[in-house]
Amino acid sequence: MVHVNLKQRWVLITGASSGLGEAMARQLAAVDGAHLVLVARRRDRLEALAEELVQHGVKCHVLTADLSEAAAVEELFAALQRENIHVTAAILNAGTTHFGAHHELSWSSAQAMLATNLQSLVHLTSLISNDMRQRGEPGALMLISSLAGSAPVPYQSLYSGTKAFVTQFGQALGFELRPFGISLTVFAPGGIATEMTENSRLNRYFRSRAVLMPAEVCGREALRALRRRQSFAIPGFVNRVSMILSRLVGLRVSTCLVGRVYAKALKARSRPLLSGTSRRPTP
Repeated sequence: MVHVNLKQRWVLITGASSGLGEAMARQLAAVDGAHLVLVARRRDRLEALAEELVQHGVKCHVLTADLSEAAAVEELFAALQRENIHVTAAILNAGTTHFGAHHELSWSSAQAMLATNLQSLVHLTSLISNDMRQRGEPGALMLISSLAGSAPVPYQSLYSGTKAFVTQFGQALGFELRPFGISLTVFAPGGIATEMTENSRLNRYFRSRAVLMPAEVCGREALRALRRRQSFAIPGFVNRVSMILSRLVGLRVSTCLVGRVYAKALKARSRPLLSGTSRRPTP
């Protein structure tokens, strides 16, 4: 299939109000000249971003949705239909995590993670890909997974499990959609310096070790993979080597090594912040 041309085409991004989603939205507007459907829970953040992006001569449509709620996906898709917006590409980036022992995760929070990371993603993927197929127009989908979906990650056990599903589901469905001219890219980054990692205070341990990738750099690699219709992409040389090494040593050893690292990160998180240390989200 030829590379995706997104100029003056509609692209939907979930989780667009911060982090990787926000970074990709900025690049799609500035570099690709794409019209954007921006989806997230915080309308004020979306409207501020849309006001900034329209200066690139693109259109922005803001939709608020809490994708942990079952009805939100149907309402989101119905809103697109009412506005006669048929997306050429969709980037399903919304997700949530829990950093800590699994027994500390409440069942309500676990349900919200399953609904956001899995249920809404599968439902929205199905609705959008079916719409593309029925219209007979080529399109591109991207599901944001994680390296955590390639090998077990203790202390992010449920998150790791959801991303393993996304990786397998996305690559399998991509094969099914290919005959219809629809590509599906599974993008699996490692750690990213975002509001989510800042709020979990993972940054305190991993940022000092140069492990977290800036959202802008990660977004650039994600969009390159989307345009090229890659089926699976991991950004960053270190992340790609890490995945190869985890496969070489086997799941048991890899799980032990990652578990020890995350146990140290948990201890670092529990220590009090030093006086004057900033806790602002990474820009």
